[in-house]
Amino acid sequence: MKWIFFAISFAFFINISTDANANAELREQIKEEYPTEKLIEIFLAYKKDETSLSKFFDSLQEMHIVERDLENPEFSTVTYFAKGSTLTDYFMQSGGPDFYGLRFKQIGDSDYYYCVQRIPSNAWFNYGINEFKKISTETTAFYKTEIEHVFDGSVIGPDAPLSQNVFHNSDTRVVLEQISIESKYMNSARDVFVYLPKTYEPDNSYNILIQLDGENFAVNASYDEQWKGWTPLPTILDNLHSQQKITPVIAIFVLNKDRSKDLLNGAFPSFVVKEVLSTVTRKYQVEPKKVVISGPSRAAYAAASTAFLHSEKVNGVLSQSGSFYYTLQKKENWPIYPKFEGKILKEYMDAETLPIDFYIDVGLYDLGLARVGTNRQFRDILKLKGYEVEYREYNGGHAHLNWRHSISDGLLYFFLN
Repeated sequence: MKWIFFAISFAFFINISTDANANAELREQIKEEYPTEKLIEIFLAYKKDETSLSKFFDSLQEMHIVERDLENPEFSTVTYFAKGSTLTDYFMQSGGPDFYGLRFKQIGDSDYYYCVQRIPSNAWFNYGINEFKKISTETTAFYKTEIEHVFDGSVIGPDAPLSQNVFHNSDTRVVLEQISIESKYMNSARDVFVYLPKTYEPDNSYNILIQLDGENFAVNASYDEQWKGWTPLPTILDNLHSQQKITPVIAIFVLNKDRSKDLLNGAFPSFVVKEVLSTVTRKYQVEPKKVVISGPSRAAYAAASTAFLHSEKVNGVLSQSGSFYYTLQKKENWPIYPKFEGKILKEYMDAETLPIDFYIDVGLYDLGLARVGTNRQFRDILKLKGYEVEYREYNGGHAHLNWRHSISDGLLYFFLN
């Protein structure tokens, strides 16, 4: 009887071992096609039950998952997902460290697709997904391709340096006053918003921050989805003030009317200094201690230009992902590989050193308009000329998702208590 029991037990053990080995071999075979453990699990579940894929996809809050590499925790893997149809030819992802984007692969014979991206664990960036559909035509044997943008989202790495200052707390308030200015320089009425610290009293000296692209910064902390274009600067200032990390700052939010034209307009710097700054200081009866002008992208170009032309009034430039490749001549740069010297770079290089300090940051994934290269070039020019420059790079892109979390560093650089 013991021998029979032993034989049955041995056979059972052999079956388990064989099944385990077969499962391990199967996982190894499909690992090249499905390179993460999560994808392997998804595929094996799909082979057993095809409805499992739709259940998994429907459970996603965004169309990706982030998994830290346990063997090398400084890196993480992002897996993106998309749902297609019989018309789907392929999907493409854009955003993050892969400049030209990633092409999705199909999961089995299903309507679901995936792609995988390896990122530093401290990365944070926006991404988009496009679907390419193959449409047959009635008149010819050829197909035509239609492109549909199907999703926008944000990847937040597990170690992304997110700032807590972007969130409301009991000490924050968003109180802005609106002023309308009849501008002779811009030939139109222009609006600005003004932020006053809680400690504001007239007839005192204050630091002043002039924020360009003001309509995107004069918003509250729950304004919109995180991948969209907004930064809650009043909340950030309230938090830094309540923590007593910065000296009192009055902020002026300069609103755009025609952004493309305004920020590259040669009259814009005089509008900002001679009309906006003078109107606000006169209305609120304050004497500026330090004046810093701030802006992202094209607005950073305008900020640097304003400081260059009016260094007697402007003491600092806070630049985020600055667009410094503009020549403003007939021979304009092709954005990816600039051939000609940017106008503002040449001006700072050729002029005497001015009493201006700089905080400059840029995302390493902001490659499409040569911004990393031209920001490094600007940094080097400024340092060679003897300027004080705080320069930072991060694993992110060209978006308010990054700017809203890095702007506190610039404010602390200029206004540290």
